[in-house]
Amino acid sequence: MDKKTLAGLGLAFAGLLGLVFATGGGGGSERLPAEPIVLASLGGPSVTWSSCAAAKCLTVYVAPWCGVCRASTGFLKVFVSAMERAGVPSRVVVGLGAPDAVAEYARDFGPAALLDPGGKVPLAGGVPQFIVTSSDGRILKRQPGVPRIIEPPVPEEDVRGLASHLGLM
Repeated sequence: MDKKTLAGLGLAFAGLLGLVFATGGGGGSERLPAEPIVLASLGGPSVTWSSCAAAKCLTVYVAPWCGVCRASTGFLKVFVSAMERAGVPSRVVVGLGAPDAVAEYARDFGPAALLDPGGKVPLAGGVPQFIVTSSDGRILKRQPGVPRIIEPPVPEEDVRGLASHLGLM
């Protein structure tokens, strides 16, 4: 093969990888870490993040320094609440920041918010990040980012659309 063909193949491969990451990749082959990840909740008791008692669980990971996370807080709260009502155990993890900043931002999500200032939860891509896990320890889907900034009141079709994209409905 000549250099031009190899360069074209390289660009095509890089583009394909970009597409996989941009669409959340997620073939379900990635496993959660073998060692349990224990996080404190804002309300007090520690929770094992890596456990999922249902067929699918949702984690929404945000960071206090993330402008998109902050702008999406209202939407994320509505989405997590809707998933809980639909029977999908859901949690918000606030991390990747100074402990005080993490705890302050976690207050926006309530006492069940989990704190991960040291970044124990494995991420692939940016934040906010949606992580769908299974009861057998697989990561079924990852989706960094939000479809768009949505201010409450959040249209039901936006909730259903994201839930469908994540394979939750």
